[in-house]
Amino acid sequence: MEHPRSRNILNAALLILSFVALLNASLIGQNKTGTISGEVRDAVTKQPLLYANISIVGTQLGTVTDEKGYFVIKNIVPEVYQLKISYIGYISTIKEDITVIHSRNTSVFIELRPSQIEMSEVSVTGGYFQKPIDQSISIRSLTQQEIRRSPGSAEDIFRVMQSLPGVASAGGKSAQLIVRGGSPDENLTLLDNIEIYNPIHFARTGESMGIVSIINPSLLKGVDFMTGGFPAKYGDKMSSVFEMSLVDGNKEMYNTDINVNLGGFGAMVDGPVPGNGTMIFSARRGFFDLLTSLLNKPAAPQYYDAVAKLTYDLDEKNRISIVGFYYLDQIIREGTSTTKKTASEATNFKYDYLTRDDYGTAFGTNWRYLFSPKAFSLTTLSFSGNGWNTLQGTETDRSLSGEEIRENSFDIKNEVTLNVLANLELKAGGYLRFIDSKHTAWKPADTTRTGQIIPASSISFLPEMSNKVSIFLQNTWRPFARFSLTSGVRYDYFSFTKEGNVSPRISFSYYLTDKTSFNASFGKFYQTPAAYQIALDPLNVLLKSSLATHYIVGVDHLFAEDTKFTVELYHKDLTNVFVANDTTDVLTNAGEGFAQGIEFSLQKKFIDGIVGSASYSYAASKRKDASNLSEYYFEYDRTHIFNLLGGFELSKTWQIGFKFQYASGNPYTPATGVATKNGINYVIDGVYNSARLPDYHKLDIRIDKKFIFENWTLTAYLDLWNVYNRQNVLSYSSKVDATGIITTTPRFDFGILPILGLSAQF
Repeated sequence: MEHPRSRNILNAALLILSFVALLNASLIGQNKTGTISGEVRDAVTKQPLLYANISIVGTQLGTVTDEKGYFVIKNIVPEVYQLKISYIGYISTIKEDITVIHSRNTSVFIELRPSQIEMSEVSVTGGYFQKPIDQSISIRSLTQQEIRRSPGSAEDIFRVMQSLPGVASAGGKSAQLIVRGGSPDENLTLLDNIEIYNPIHFARTGESMGIVSIINPSLLKGVDFMTGGFPAKYGDKMSSVFEMSLVDGNKEMYNTDINVNLGGFGAMVDGPVPGNGTMIFSARRGFFDLLTSLLNKPAAPQYYDAVAKLTYDLDEKNRISIVGFYYLDQIIREGTSTTKKTASEATNFKYDYLTRDDYGTAFGTNWRYLFSPKAFSLTTLSFSGNGWNTLQGTETDRSLSGEEIRENSFDIKNEVTLNVLANLELKAGGYLRFIDSKHTAWKPADTTRTGQIIPASSISFLPEMSNKVSIFLQNTWRPFARFSLTSGVRYDYFSFTKEGNVSPRISFSYYLTDKTSFNASFGKFYQTPAAYQIALDPLNVLLKSSLATHYIVGVDHLFAEDTKFTVELYHKDLTNVFVANDTTDVLTNAGEGFAQGIEFSLQKKFIDGIVGSASYSYAASKRKDASNLSEYYFEYDRTHIFNLLGGFELSKTWQIGFKFQYASGNPYTPATGVATKNGINYVIDGVYNSARLPDYHKLDIRIDKKFIFENWTLTAYLDLWNVYNRQNVLSYSSKVDATGIITTTPRFDFGILPILGLSAQF
């Protein structure tokens, strides 16, 4: 792969987008109002809803949809609004936080859920809080504006999600998600129905680190985050589903955004294309290499990413969208002696030189076909690939250790939804994936800090193409207005391990009153071994899937139309868990364990200039490496997690927000003594994960100021992380000198960190 060429292409894309922005600004007249447009569809059948009523809350402005379910409201004074959408036979809903900017069009997409005849017995309304029909529990949905204004996130979607109930952070230096005591590689990430292997820059599969999302938040229509009990249409992951939906380019005019902050520079353009289509395109270039150069740091990390979407309505029944993205991460370190650290920081071997390239891409086509008034199909054809190359060594041999890893997949998915009756929805689908993997690696002999010998090794894993096949069937039944039941079953087969698994799932929701619902879920969730795990040793071909069994109950209560309280109790049984060896690369399925906890959350939507949320989680995550071994706290266990967020609109041009986070420290293994082998002192470890890091807490504050000019708008913000400069410890490393004295060194998270950002909208 020619990384310099890819980098040059992305740089050129940024220049072109910037030029388009300036040209667009010069052509726009002095229009002091903005526009809202969008479409309204049935949430089950995706049929357009003709003559749906659209009104802007608090104003006299409104309209109705046309025969395609489309609407436009013009001449709107720039401000933040709520849209109320109503249609006979459907549950009315409200879309909050619709920001109108002068000389621009704001696009929205609305889906209404059908009501039932019996609905008169209980006045259940959609309001500001809506859930997918087939997911009654453990889900949180966020809008683009909620993502943008979240303090302490620098507008990164994954850092925003770290403040949700059931999610723990690995610290400010990582954007990875740790969900209900599971590891980051147990999370399924989808972008417009296309699976993404690695959605975060500078993170690799199986690692807990990673700096920033590869997706520009301005591209997102919204996200659905399921922390457990997800329906049968999702598979091969044990902890969560993170589903991102890209916006479609708007049909009314061209919009352009240019963004710059401490992390990088990005540009985006969207608008109509000939032939009843729309487009959106974004490219970004990170600044981390420039910052490390200014700070005289030895490492020079840099990243690039680009995302595009093209959508066409071929006719009233057929819509095709083409989606693609590419990212590239590079790190170079030369001439500085730095201790090599494995995942457990186990060795003392010195590597002065490092080059690391990570890259990933995905592109695919989604075809939605409305083949009857009560049914539609969604077919996805996609290619996904990622890989990385690493060389580490000394001045005399810069390739003492290295790896070259690639995994590509070709996917075909089809999902059919049929509204059999007014109260019965059936969904069925199939999935076929072809996997092409390559894994070569080598490393010299080494010794752990406890004196164990690790022999030199070389891996060459070049398997024949394997495949995964999945089918699922599920239904959602609402026999009466207060009750909804979703049941399903999924079958997965992995040709490489010759293993088939059946996953039953069921969930229900019952409205005790018009404001309070009781929800419950049960399901089995299998996760197959990944290629990077199988490749480590020939014996790893014997690995089977790990299994998590979820049990969840909860209650939702609406205190007000814009304020919701939720409490959930969950338990996950874990079996066939992958277990690693300290001195070899052989993995087994001998592990078992559990994760359980209770979560409380209160959420207020952005209404009347105020937004906020509070959540508290009490949890335990424990593992055993074999049934006859002792139980220990899993590395991602955090007993207490508390998050408090708030935001206020001080005026039409000033906003301020804050976020306070508190979490118990992660478990770690302390050094308890010294042993001497062959005249060399080594650390003796205590009981595995028997100690805790200090508690983690910090306060972040964000201030936004909007400047409105003749034909464009500029938003400047200060996102101040860790305001009181708390020294949060992320890990400890211990070593012993020749005299037998142990030195334990903490690795700290970011101290106080100001992030300045600018966003220009044309």
